[in-house]
Amino acid sequence: MIDKLQVTKRLLRLEEVVGEETAQAVVSQKFDVPKPKPPIANIVDFATSVSVTETTVLSNKVVVKGTVGVVIIYEAQVPDQAVHVVRFEIPFSTFVDVPGAAPGMTVVTIPRVEHVSFDVSPDGKQVTIRVVVGIVVRVIRSVQLRIVTGVTGVPGLKVTRELIRAETVLGEDAAQVIVRDVVDVPEKKPPVRAIIDHVATAAITATTIVPNKVIVRGTITVRIIYEAVSPYQTVHVLHATIPFERFVDIEGAMPGMTVIPRVAIEFISFDVSPNGRAITVRAVLEIFAKVTRVEAIEIVTDVSGVPGLKVRRTRIRLQEILGEATRQAIVREVIDIPDEKPPVASILDTTATVAVTRTIVLPGKVIVEGTITQRIVYEAAVPTQTVHVVHATFPFSDFVDIPEAEPGLIARVSVSVEHISVEITPQGD
Repeated sequence: MIDKLQVTKRLLRLEEVVGEETAQAVVSQKFDVPKPKPPIANIVDFATSVSVTETTVLSNKVVVKGTVGVVIIYEAQVPDQAVHVVRFEIPFSTFVDVPGAAPGMTVVTIPRVEHVSFDVSPDGKQVTIRVVVGIVVRVIRSVQLRIVTGVTGVPGLKVTRELIRAETVLGEDAAQVIVRDVVDVPEKKPPVRAIIDHVATAAITATTIVPNKVIVRGTITVRIIYEAVSPYQTVHVLHATIPFERFVDIEGAMPGMTVIPRVAIEFISFDVSPNGRAITVRAVLEIFAKVTRVEAIEIVTDVSGVPGLKVRRTRIRLQEILGEATRQAIVREVIDIPDEKPPVASILDTTATVAVTRTIVLPGKVIVEGTITQRIVYEAAVPTQTVHVVHATFPFSDFVDIPEAEPGLIARVSVSVEHISVEITPQGD
């Protein structure tokens, strides 16, 4: 009778949770109250934010780096006891033990500020900030799993099914990109004799899915320490931000799917110009992209009712999708043309990119915060009709109703710009 069983199977690539652990990071830093702000008498209130800027997966552990933003509202040590605001940013770094973690796996983090304390110096000109950051780290890997979706063919067969909404992996791939840019040394800095050291990091700022491709955009941030061309051979620091863009071929990728990107600097070099006023930066980046989609899948979890039938089960930890929703928001902002640029006669072109900086999961909703970076090319209202470019970055915040949302869950957010329009004020500036 067992020989008559008809079993239907399906091969899936799913996101399996390797492990989830929690760690704490205690950061403490002393800051001077920036001039010309008055010294602190009493702290009235404060607000904090925390963001993870980099994660590195090692064998059985994950290194997490990020920043804590602290806004302090304080009563000043002045006769009128005016209230002032001061902002500070504290970097942090910690590691979390996650058994089974290995390089190449995906990391999802949930950071939160658990405690903040302040110590103000007697003269009110310095404040020591201590912050306890709690971080939930979830390590995920793609696995191929053959699941049973149906069992038929035998009278009296009892089949137990369960409908799950899971994130399946459509495809993943990597591509290399060579980035070359020339960094000019500012006039206020002396020319470069030799480069002593450097620190370079790469970050992804935006991703776009088009049919069968993922376009990845980002920036390389470089800090160069150099010896100057001067009698005293002084040492100086130069900062630069270099953009990059590359596409990764993923067959079947379509707009509306989710992309998980990653970037790493494989090689970087520097060439100093003969006059020391420019540095040519060459970098080789590896860009990885994984495209996933949400599917509702009915799987067989148990079979009974047939004598002699043996069922072998496999237990895996999946990220089940509890809910998803889409919301549109209109963001309106007034952009002032800098004084050094001429007024606007007409708009020739405009582009915008959006980046999510923070997501907050609350009961029944998800708050999304981010920034929009806009680039406007315009014809100037001057006799020569020259063309100029102005850049602007402004924040946005909105929420999406998801009845199943609860604090502690992970929200994966995708934001895109659907339409841009620009209006010129009557004055043109």
